[in-house]
Amino acid sequence: MAEEAQLAEEAPPTRARTVLDYDSPSAVESALSEPNPNPSLYQMNSCVISGNIGASICRDWQTPHLDPNTSEPESIENEVARLTVLKEYLILDSDREEKFERITALASRIFDMPICLVSLVDIGRQWFMSATGLGDVRETSREVSFCSHAILSEKDVFIVPETFDDPRFVNNGLVTGPPFIRFYAGVPLKSPEGYKLGTFCIIDSKPKPEGLSLNEKQNLRELADMVMDAMVSRKKEMEQLRDEKTRLIACAAHDLLTPLTGIQLNLGLLMEDKTLTDKLDSHQKELIDTSVKCSEMIERICFQAIENFRGDLVVRGGQSESSTKEGERPVNIDELVDNLNRVVSTFPKKVPLYIEKEGNVPTTILSDELKLYRSIMNYLTNAFKHTNSGSIRLHIYVRKASGSITDIELDRLPGTFVAPKSDVLVVEVHDTGPGIDLDKYTTLFTPNHNDESARRTHSGIGLYSVATAIDSLGGEYGVFPRQDLTATLPSLASTLLKVPAASGSVFWFSVPLHLPNVGSPARSNGGEELKQKKPAADVTAANEATRIAERKRPSIARSFTSQTEAMEEEPVKKREKYPDYEGSEENEEVSAERTKKVLIIDDSLTIRKALSRGFSRLGFTVDEAENGMEGLKKLKTTEYDLVLLDFLMPVLDGVDVAKKFRRWEKERRPWFRQYIIGMSAHANGKEAELGIKSGMDRFMGKPIPLKSLKDLAECKTVLEASTLLDARHKQSVSVILDAADRMERLTSDDEKSKSSVSSHGHSSFSDTLLSAKSSCLIVENTSERSMLWQMAEKSGWKVVAVRGGEHAIRLLKMRNWGIVFIDNELPLFSGSSCIVRFRAWEKCSRVVRQKNIFLIADTHDPNALQSGVDGTLGKPVDPIHLHRLLEKASKEEFQCSREILLQGRSE
Repeated sequence: MAEEAQLAEEAPPTRARTVLDYDSPSAVESALSEPNPNPSLYQMNSCVISGNIGASICRDWQTPHLDPNTSEPESIENEVARLTVLKEYLILDSDREEKFERITALASRIFDMPICLVSLVDIGRQWFMSATGLGDVRETSREVSFCSHAILSEKDVFIVPETFDDPRFVNNGLVTGPPFIRFYAGVPLKSPEGYKLGTFCIIDSKPKPEGLSLNEKQNLRELADMVMDAMVSRKKEMEQLRDEKTRLIACAAHDLLTPLTGIQLNLGLLMEDKTLTDKLDSHQKELIDTSVKCSEMIERICFQAIENFRGDLVVRGGQSESSTKEGERPVNIDELVDNLNRVVSTFPKKVPLYIEKEGNVPTTILSDELKLYRSIMNYLTNAFKHTNSGSIRLHIYVRKASGSITDIELDRLPGTFVAPKSDVLVVEVHDTGPGIDLDKYTTLFTPNHNDESARRTHSGIGLYSVATAIDSLGGEYGVFPRQDLTATLPSLASTLLKVPAASGSVFWFSVPLHLPNVGSPARSNGGEELKQKKPAADVTAANEATRIAERKRPSIARSFTSQTEAMEEEPVKKREKYPDYEGSEENEEVSAERTKKVLIIDDSLTIRKALSRGFSRLGFTVDEAENGMEGLKKLKTTEYDLVLLDFLMPVLDGVDVAKKFRRWEKERRPWFRQYIIGMSAHANGKEAELGIKSGMDRFMGKPIPLKSLKDLAECKTVLEASTLLDARHKQSVSVILDAADRMERLTSDDEKSKSSVSSHGHSSFSDTLLSAKSSCLIVENTSERSMLWQMAEKSGWKVVAVRGGEHAIRLLKMRNWGIVFIDNELPLFSGSSCIVRFRAWEKCSRVVRQKNIFLIADTHDPNALQSGVDGTLGKPVDPIHLHRLLEKASKEEFQCSREILLQGRSE
């Protein structure tokens, strides 16, 4: 038993289930009926104490240690209804909003409690829309949630005066560990529909045996009502916004149907005109037939847009969701391929298209034909636009579940391979274009409203449409460089040495493989070959050079193991500046002179702009923050020569910002004291004194004359801070230049190695392996080119930088990276939480583990040392330590490439 408990404690944390993962009440009901495969020790102890040992202990939505005498009974039916209503509020996993932050901050001051939450109880978690006193924490497990008890309590105010005296909570992880809860009081957030969606609660680390007075209870109820009113108002706004977008799309589709109907009628008349059809040759008839197919597909897309809009209206009118949701229908793969072939045959393209459908693909599957068609067409048209030489290959096959693949085969598969839990239909589009720069990965599969940017980066509405469609089918999607195929499969090295290096990209998606019925499964095509056409040399003939061929599936379920086309090596495009950042190009030298920085934290745009212009004229780089919370984050991520901090602001006022930052600074940045000037137009002498005690260094009244800014910039304290930061910057520049020198020497050694290899007749493949830059992913809460970014580029790494955890998880899933740096302080959720979520996905879905993930955080913070991290870097980042990490990872990547090359030769 002790060994099992130890294993349970050492097991890596898994992502909590959420109602957002399920698209219908029936799916939610099925999820609630399933046992939790990893019940915690706390859950198991709860059931041992209560004597309720059985399947229920494994359900993550059931409340441990529930008091049956004062609580309503739990049931799947009630929980499904409650979660369905919660999902309809469109609030889970949204950004924090000022109206909720103000209420929790107000309650914290009224009740003199350090923590106040707007907590929403999800399937396996409680999620915080606002969390005053908890920093960036957005959720905790439902099993330790006080709020799950509160929403089941028969009392309108759920109070725990002393957690140490309450057997339900004495061993709770939030009591024995941070935030060390000793007192809790919460009021359920009861929706107009009659369901308790969560609570508005106050928490203290000190007990309060007397509980709350009648007035305090009434205050807490009214504040909870204010939160619920804000949620209702927000729901209406979100629905109106969604309805407006859907209505515009539906109206456009409706308007398109009128001219489309005219086109279809005229095509029908032409097809029925025997005099005309007798004069047409086969090619001309095929063109008309293709036009008919295209018009029919446009019609289906228009009708689907209109039906989606009408379906939303029916659901909001009170009917069940199932009455409007279109279920899976039989899709004939042969017809789908034929339709694709007809349509793309007339699409302008400069290279031939080859369509390959494996013999293990069933004739018929259950899915949404239109979504599959649109997704494949978007991939193909994207490839046509960016491929000028070589070829394009559409490959359709079935990938078996990971359990059916042998260990030997798994060892040989690349890091980009995703092993599914069940059989899936996979569609891949291989192109031989110039490829996609790593810094463009962040804009893929997201809507891009900049037409020029979308044209250059393969992004825009097309890939976003693929993401939306495949997500709705429960599938996955992504892209990886074709160059990865040669660098990650040693078994193909001997074959690939004979051909030029692979270029271009592979866009793919997979959807669950559902057959029509168990009794009579869909038949495979048995390897029957369709007629093939030889590709012509000229562009016009290339449009007619579409091949459709079926061949036998290789033993390893991966399309690129079958064959690789010989093609001309494309020149590599110069890396463009990452669009979300401002800074120099990668070939720009690191400046030895540091630019002075000032931070202006004020909720008045007018004041921020005026001060910004003044400091800019003095040669400062200016950062701005419109509220206290945003300003606090900037203070933690950057050292400034000077900070101007307003007293009265939303979310966090200036005094709270100063207090929180000084506590953080004392522990995490002891080498530098930030100079902070408080400013206010209304603060009196007493309030100014309070600001000084909170951590401000000086007080100034607003408005601050622009002529006073020069005096501030030249005052003794600012000059001393600038001298210290200048010295730190020079040290960093020295380390960066040293890293560049070392990388230049290493590159020189690599060139000698490549020359030696080339003399033995293996130049093409070895050049690809030994000269390719390794990929580095940097996730920071900053919009500037950081020292970390600059050092990585100077060390020869190809850098991709993003700001949010959601982008980080998406890019981590997309491919294996040479090295990854993630800041622990990110919007929405922390970097450590981001890593935990990725590792949980990786454990189930990927064969090769992502190495070299480093968390940028205070090494003394126990929350930073989460499972899945390969190492940590303290704040501020030590340039010398960083250089050593980059150099070590670079050597590992270089050595790995050499081993692959040597193994390929031996085979």
